[in-house]
Amino acid sequence: MTRLWIMAVLATVGSVALSAQTSENVVYVELNEYPDVTYFLPAPPAIGSVEFTDDLVQYQWGKTLRNTARGQQASRESLPSPVVTGNIMAEVLGLDTISQEATPAMWQLVVKCAFTGFQSTAKAKDNYMRTRPFVQMNDPVWAQYDTDLLRLNGSYPSSHTAFGWFTALAFAEMCPEEQDNILRRGFMFGENRVIVGAHYQSDVTAGYLTAAAAFARAHANPEFQKDIQAARAEYARLKGPLLPEATDVPHGEKFLGDPVDTTSYRYVSDLSLYWAGKTLRNTERGKQAAHEADYSAAMMYEIMGEAIGMTISEESTPAICRLISYVLTKCSVTADRLKEIRFRKRPFVQLDEPSFVAGDEEKERGKSSFPSGHTNLGWTEALVMAELAPNHQNEILRRGYEYGYNRQIVGYHWFTDIVATRQLSTALYAYLHNDAEFVALMQAARQEYQSLDPSAIQTVAPDNGDGQRAAVYTLDGRRVDGQPARGTIYISEGKKKVAY
Repeated sequence: MTRLWIMAVLATVGSVALSAQTSENVVYVELNEYPDVTYFLPAPPAIGSVEFTDDLVQYQWGKTLRNTARGQQASRESLPSPVVTGNIMAEVLGLDTISQEATPAMWQLVVKCAFTGFQSTAKAKDNYMRTRPFVQMNDPVWAQYDTDLLRLNGSYPSSHTAFGWFTALAFAEMCPEEQDNILRRGFMFGENRVIVGAHYQSDVTAGYLTAAAAFARAHANPEFQKDIQAARAEYARLKGPLLPEATDVPHGEKFLGDPVDTTSYRYVSDLSLYWAGKTLRNTERGKQAAHEADYSAAMMYEIMGEAIGMTISEESTPAICRLISYVLTKCSVTADRLKEIRFRKRPFVQLDEPSFVAGDEEKERGKSSFPSGHTNLGWTEALVMAELAPNHQNEILRRGYEYGYNRQIVGYHWFTDIVATRQLSTALYAYLHNDAEFVALMQAARQEYQSLDPSAIQTVAPDNGDGQRAAVYTLDGRRVDGQPARGTIYISEGKKKVAY
């Protein structure tokens, strides 16, 4: 139901003749290639739960903005169409328009990002069928382009958020010179859905993460990289010579909101969820959180090695280790800079309590809780490793998510710090694809990984329950269903080759 509704909306709203304006395939990720959101993210908060506190608070926050300029913007941008995101990207990039006629390469990127992002939420929406906030609160549909059809569609995760954030990430990678401005508009596009009452905050948060996971998976498709480069070349023809590569990591203070303080309405949420985290300390989950408090490449080797079922060490997998270590250095720069600009007391300091990792207290006491460096490291490394080893993407993403949640359990970070940091991580992941050293390290790590894991050289996706299957390849590069091979690695005469 959800998948068909999504495709129908995108194909009809805004009079977008997609089949005539893009390549034959309008997604970068096949339906069964998507990471399983129901596996690596928690279920939506139940009504009455501690986690639901933040949803209620944010719903009221959104209503206070409706009769403002921001509220009117949120209403205008409620149209679920590539036309809307195309206009937003054109405005940010200083272009008159992004359209099939004027900018065909950028238009193709916009459209395929919209489809890919929207479709990434389909399984979770059908699985949870969460009631939308305006229905739960018995409020009318408010936004200009929202309709009562929303009542028939699940609220978790937010599809609008997913296609907007996926598009912003792709354009930030396409044009790193404007990455912060692009990311700000993509982040706001998700916030809009809380303002208009179509989604709870947790729906939007899940939409950002669903898009991030799909974005990592899309990087396994050569067509995605090809389209980004074509769009960048087109943009350069219009705007003049561009920088050869990104020169600075994303500036989180420019596209994320400010950290919550004790006077904020969301501080109630942070306090409630701090106490919820404390209840887990004397459990196996708490022991895991304490063990994984180490911020190091060695801890990433351990966690990601468990996720892919392989020992990661400098002796057995030197290329993968170099990749993980390089990403760690970029994570440190990104998080540390934002900590200096947006200082916030850590929970155990604010509440004058001992933390659950006593050995770290003195050295960490004076450092900012916003953003969470551990969360930044765990989620960025998870996205990188999910690109490297898509056959293990679900377990990788789950472990990366857990590594951030650990910090709430041990009392070193507030819930809202962790949530915001994962958006910072995803922005950093997009940036890295314009970093020449990262690209070279990823290529070497991929070759090493594929030589060690035979399952990495073929694409096999299970049936999703409605009879749809992703492309399945034999080891000699032939698709089982007889269709042409596309971007798959296969073996011929004892050598790995790529079929397009």
